[in-house]
Amino acid sequence: MKIPLDQLCVRSGVLCPRCETLVRSGAVTELDLEVMKSLLKAEASPDYRFLRDSEYVKSVNLGNILVVQLNIPPANIDYRSLLKLAKYLESQFKTRVRVIDTKSTNTKDLVRNIIQPARVLGVNTLWLPDGSMEYVVRIPRSDLKHLPASQEDVEHLLSQIIGANVRIRVMES
Repeated sequence: MKIPLDQLCVRSGVLCPRCETLVRSGAVTELDLEVMKSLLKAEASPDYRFLRDSEYVKSVNLGNILVVQLNIPPANIDYRSLLKLAKYLESQFKTRVRVIDTKSTNTKDLVRNIIQPARVLGVNTLWLPDGSMEYVVRIPRSDLKHLPASQEDVEHLLSQIIGANVRIRVMES
């Protein structure tokens, strides 16, 4: 697995000067360290063979859910394997986990993976006069209570992952 730190440093817990600098600068958080260590352990198992060619991106703690972002080559991806990995990480961190492949999914699938079990009615691209782009995610009002965190927190997380401003619009169903 490709990670931003040295694998030896992550496995041992003793950081070299380069890795220590990355942690102190905030490029890598303590949560990232813990998740990378668990992923490196899982990588040795035959069930998670796809992790060998994957790249770790980031982990974000969103209320009571841990979102783990990976770049997985398309040939190696299997939805059941991601669910199995999420269950493994849930047992490690004692919280709900969502493993997201940020490379091969389109915007609607990415949003659906994060806000499930809430339904996504649609994802619209809004082009603003200044040339920037914004996404509007439409969900039914009845599913607002099924969001994994508050509406503002989910919007902020989606904006971080997608790289553009994201708004959630509640629709009457």
